[in-house]
Amino acid sequence: MKGESRTNAKFKSIIDMLSRSEILRPTMPLLALLIIASLIVPEKFWSVSNAKIVLLQVTPLAAIATGEMLVILTGGIDLTPGSALGFTAMVSALTYISTNNFYLSLIVAVLSGLVIGVLNGLLVTKFKIFSFVATLAGLAIWRALTLFISGGKLIYGLQPYEVFALSIGNLIPLGFILVILVEMVVYLLLKKTVFGRYLYAIGSNEEAVRLSGVKADLVKIIAFTLAGLMYGLGGILTIGMAGLAVDPWTGNGFELNAIASCVMGGIMLTGGVGSPVGAFLGSLLLTLLNNILILMGYTEFYIRQMITATILILAAMALSRGLKYVK
Repeated sequence: MKGESRTNAKFKSIIDMLSRSEILRPTMPLLALLIIASLIVPEKFWSVSNAKIVLLQVTPLAAIATGEMLVILTGGIDLTPGSALGFTAMVSALTYISTNNFYLSLIVAVLSGLVIGVLNGLLVTKFKIFSFVATLAGLAIWRALTLFISGGKLIYGLQPYEVFALSIGNLIPLGFILVILVEMVVYLLLKKTVFGRYLYAIGSNEEAVRLSGVKADLVKIIAFTLAGLMYGLGGILTIGMAGLAVDPWTGNGFELNAIASCVMGGIMLTGGVGSPVGAFLGSLLLTLLNNILILMGYTEFYIRQMITATILILAAMALSRGLKYVK
């Protein structure tokens, strides 16, 4: 009996260790999805064309999910990723159409994202508005501005953006490689710099950070600013991945996908826990889930949404296991 209890205790400790690992936590359900797909739709799922579709779809989502993660680490929330992505994509497209300067259009998109991030950060830190409320207002404002500057029309003829969809070895898009490189930079920023340590500390105990003399407001503004830059990158990549055209409603609802990706990637919404690896794996998990459902014949949007929402709730329950309370 004692030997059996020791074995059970050891097994439980291993399970706890795996569930708490910021990399293994999202990896386990990802592997489960791959196994399920291999059993149900193996030929369709493992085809080169489907793999390329998945990489094209996950690229902009991974970018904005990483931006969302930076804000969540501070204990806040950002509801502007979708609208910011749409706005930066539209501004970039209109800049290219009017100037025929591709590089300028890229710079304008990134700078637009930066401005959105700075404004969000200032509203939260200097005007003391809850991040949910401040970014909820931003969600509406940036979507309205997108509709205004576009006249509600589709913008097309954006061939230079095709470079982001070009593939290496007929499989891996250049945009995907770009996102991976950016993820690596963000990872190093969070894990190897003072800023990263402050960011995690603020999410864990902001009051203690402030009492220690750290300029917490500045750290938060930088986090929102970097998030805005990621949304700008997502806007650029979306043009290349979505058929070289921008619709005024591009990115609509993406803020929910970004938050869902973070949750599925093991990032605590209470702040202080998570990494870019989790944001990326969560994005891949969400994209693969939708892809597999479509391959299984569940093409109706509402069915996929209900299934995804159910899995999201299960992921959140697993993530909050062991907490005495949640905010």
